[in-house]
Amino acid sequence: MVDMAKAKESRRAPAKTGYSVRPATRDDLKPIVGLYNWAVNQTFATIDSEPLDAEEAQAWWEMHGKRSVLLVATDDAGVIGWARLLPWKQRGFDVVECLVYVDPVHHGQGIGGALLKALTAEARGLGYLTIVASVAKDNRAGLALFTKQGFEVVGTIRNAAHKFDRWMDITLVQKELES
Repeated sequence: MVDMAKAKESRRAPAKTGYSVRPATRDDLKPIVGLYNWAVNQTFATIDSEPLDAEEAQAWWEMHGKRSVLLVATDDAGVIGWARLLPWKQRGFDVVECLVYVDPVHHGQGIGGALLKALTAEARGLGYLTIVASVAKDNRAGLALFTKQGFEVVGTIRNAAHKFDRWMDITLVQKELES
């Protein structure tokens, strides 16, 4: 009998530890958008169904403010993941939302966890007490990433988006940050 977990593990690329996490620069925008657009076109990791074009990507970059953070994980080949922290709502909320995307070649190597830890530290430094994420219910790896980092499931938005010819639910996760 084949142990499927071991078989899957043997197909995975060897874990790399030669990456670093740093603030994104404008030069990182193209690979960031490339990773995002891949997720839009190929996965349930995002509910978005339309990739960003160059003009939308530029507008997205310019949305960064003093209470927003964009980080990248890089190795010798370039950007292998990114994470963003931004106010959850424009006004009246003191809650921050986070997004984490990792190149599929590098899944399972701790990069998402490193990015999320760095974002959590940034959120604390900016004075936020609550950090949230909206995770597609079918994104098991994403849910595992957040729960492993101490986020708890606080709700579900049913039929939140239609993608790949089916309706998707969104799971809301939240973490209270120490003040």
